[in-house]
Amino acid sequence: MSEEYMNVNQETEPVQKRPVLLTVLCILSFITIGFGLLGVIFTLIGGEPSPEKIQAAYNELIQMAGDMRDKQMTTLADMIEQAADLTVYQQHRYWSVLGINALTMITGFVGVLFMFRGKRLGFHLYIIYNLISVGGTFLIVPSDMVPMVSVIMNLVISLSLIHI
Repeated sequence: MSEEYMNVNQETEPVQKRPVLLTVLCILSFITIGFGLLGVIFTLIGGEPSPEKIQAAYNELIQMAGDMRDKQMTTLADMIEQAADLTVYQQHRYWSVLGINALTMITGFVGVLFMFRGKRLGFHLYIIYNLISVGGTFLIVPSDMVPMVSVIMNLVISLSLIHI
């Protein structure tokens, strides 16, 4: 009986619910990071590309850029050519790119998991994840090879998700 009396008189702290936008952000981030982790796993399973595969991929992209140029789509053709050069450069640095991608995805997963559980550290890790997502390419690739359109788009998306 005295136990019931103590429970009634004790002040209870209100249970804080997770904001809906945070829940949505966590779910969408889990999906995105899950696909990223699958990409890392499949890239690892596929192994390092041979010089022949690298050249074939480059030739295919250059052919696509030529087709775009024939259709008077020069801006798109230039972007495809830049992507072809970037792809070849990254494929020659297979393990570095794979390591940066794995680090990015693991940091993001841990950050979102902590945020979902209500830990402040999760938000900080999520910011680090977004910064690595945007700037990780610059750790491996010369800055003149990185398409600024993709950097700006990644920054806008990352800032909008962090701001939620």
